[in-house]
Amino acid sequence: MQRRSFIKFGAVAAGAFCSLGKAAVAQKKPAPAPEKPAPPGNPFLQEGNWYKAQLHAHTTTSDGDVPVATRLKQYRDLGYHVVAITDHWKTNDLSSFSDEKFLAINSMEAHPKTSTGAPAHHFVCLDLPHPFELDRNQSAQSLIDKVHEVGGKVIYAHPYWTCHTLDEMRSVNGFIGIEVYNAVCDLNWRKGYADPHIDQAFNKVGLFFITSVDDVHKTDQINNGWVMVKAKELTKSAIMEAIGKGHLYASNGTEITDFRVEKGATTLKCKQAAEIRFFYDGPAAGHYVVAGADKPLEEASWKLPSGIKWVRAEVISTEGKRAWTNPIALG
Repeated sequence: MQRRSFIKFGAVAAGAFCSLGKAAVAQKKPAPAPEKPAPPGNPFLQEGNWYKAQLHAHTTTSDGDVPVATRLKQYRDLGYHVVAITDHWKTNDLSSFSDEKFLAINSMEAHPKTSTGAPAHHFVCLDLPHPFELDRNQSAQSLIDKVHEVGGKVIYAHPYWTCHTLDEMRSVNGFIGIEVYNAVCDLNWRKGYADPHIDQAFNKVGLFFITSVDDVHKTDQINNGWVMVKAKELTKSAIMEAIGKGHLYASNGTEITDFRVEKGATTLKCKQAAEIRFFYDGPAAGHYVVAGADKPLEEASWKLPSGIKWVRAEVISTEGKRAWTNPIALG
């Protein structure tokens, strides 16, 4: 009798425990949605100077073909003002390479695992101390948080090349920019353009600034993608502040001279364009202007539909090169 009573009591207790467990699961709060980044600012409305910047470059510290000093001299000779050396998982001592005309920023490319089974994330982590190490086995979110702890900034690298979707981009928060063009991914695999990725991210994750980069590993791949940063002066604090606020535009070979929204219309000015394109959130959403046969475009305007959330623009030069603005938040 005692044994049967114990069994009966045990069964009842186990059932109660299971019910309690199910209730606990049912009442568990969903994970909070990732915090949306602040929309990038419009560099064309800012005071300051334009600085040509390369935010993704490799050396023999990881898998590049030349050492740090050579790579920095290559960019300096090409007229760059800012270069971030982003070797895989490794930082460099760049303390002797900056002066009043050139800024070298110690950075890193890290690639932690995704939580979706997709190939690893690739993050460009800007403005890190040296020496600095990251745990390669930590989660992607922990890695981003660690970069933030030391004052760094994170850009989501080449999402098309890594076959990433919104699932991967929404699984982490804390990155403030996305590469819209990666020259190495384009030259080697024809997977350098990530325009659909940025529009999906703008609609579902938040508004980010966008970058165009070399991701150079071999010298013959240099100077195919860059950003123009609008900053008050050529110092690390001023440049990193401007990057953090999104005061830049991306290019792989052409120039934008102005972009803004005024009185319900958007206007873009540029140099020698074959086509100017405007995009916004929504299906079949956009407008484009094509140059005449013998008269390249230098300006285009478009009256915006009501109720849209953001607008961005692209320029296609007469030589087929492109430049991209950041999205402007509306409403």
